[in-house]
Amino acid sequence: MITNYYVFVPAIMGSGASLRVGMKTRELGCRKVLVVHDQGLKDVGIADTIIENLQAAGLETVVFGKVLADPPDILVEEVAELARNEKIDGIVAVGGGSAIDTAKGINTLINNPPPILQYFGYRTDLKSGVPMVFIPTTSGTGSEVTSMAVISCTSRGNKDSVMGPHCIGTLALVDPDLTLGLPAKMTAATGIDALAHAVECMTGGQANPLSDALAKEAIRDIAKWLPIAYKDGSNLEAREKMINASMFAGMAFSNALVHLGHSIGHSLGAVFHIPHGIACALVLPEVIEYSAKSESKKVAMICECFGEKVQEDATCEEIGALANKLLRNFMKSVDIPNMKELGFDLEKVLAIAPMVTSDTGFAIAPYRVTAAKVANMLQTAFDA
Repeated sequence: MITNYYVFVPAIMGSGASLRVGMKTRELGCRKVLVVHDQGLKDVGIADTIIENLQAAGLETVVFGKVLADPPDILVEEVAELARNEKIDGIVAVGGGSAIDTAKGINTLINNPPPILQYFGYRTDLKSGVPMVFIPTTSGTGSEVTSMAVISCTSRGNKDSVMGPHCIGTLALVDPDLTLGLPAKMTAATGIDALAHAVECMTGGQANPLSDALAKEAIRDIAKWLPIAYKDGSNLEAREKMINASMFAGMAFSNALVHLGHSIGHSLGAVFHIPHGIACALVLPEVIEYSAKSESKKVAMICECFGEKVQEDATCEEIGALANKLLRNFMKSVDIPNMKELGFDLEKVLAIAPMVTSDTGFAIAPYRVTAAKVANMLQTAFDA
């Protein structure tokens, strides 16, 4: 079998790494950069620190500080127009997946005409954008090292991905200090998102030795350190382990992609407007149990990453059931709610099944299932 390995983005990792942003961005040849962040990072002072660091290095800054969760295409197009008019020559994105995905969407449109929906899917034929420096402030999406951005399409009422070289960062500055103030609920939601990336890319149709190695390391660290970070957000070791696991999981799924769990997550997120990590977690135990039918060895590895030894003679059904139990109990340990607890209407939940089967990631699921089977998974997970 011929396997392609992708290692996309150079990264500087460690406490204080974000304070190199001015120096490193200037080294990339940038002189006028667009800084992308959300209001929350302005409120806690992180955004201003980054902007001041850039300006101290002699860079001119244009600031967009109104990033929205699940970035809508209309907003991305508006800010891309601002970036073109200002003739920026670099982008610095500070924040979680929404900020970084917004930056990637803007970069797609720097030298390519809108609307962005025409660029959904993997494209290598687009004009290149500008250098991008990514500074994550959550430990979940791994967007700083991936080649894709998830964008909400307002006209269609769904989410889709823009993928290709125009979405690849030039440098990632991975600083655990920036995650120390992350609230417990967001710590859990983003940590579970990283877990979803790791377990799905291990069990999907494009898994390879590199993605497996990265994913296993990420799962081990998440299993050990997420509960600690959740209970004690000031624990710097836990924060460092988690942001490293998030980056490893992002590298893993950049090589192997994610599948049914994220297809369900994208659909639930589009309909119920919940955080991406929560959306991907809601049916994750059932998705991994389903995966065991064809990927029992991989699912057994996942169980062992959680410290549970799998019997050599265990059937795929037994392995799948064990994985379901382990993942569900782990999610409950960091208070991830189920759909019933979130107040979802079961009928509306089941109605998303056809949307799931049309999502891009559905194509690399371990084996094909019908919309009826997806609906069955949704119903089982509804009040699990």
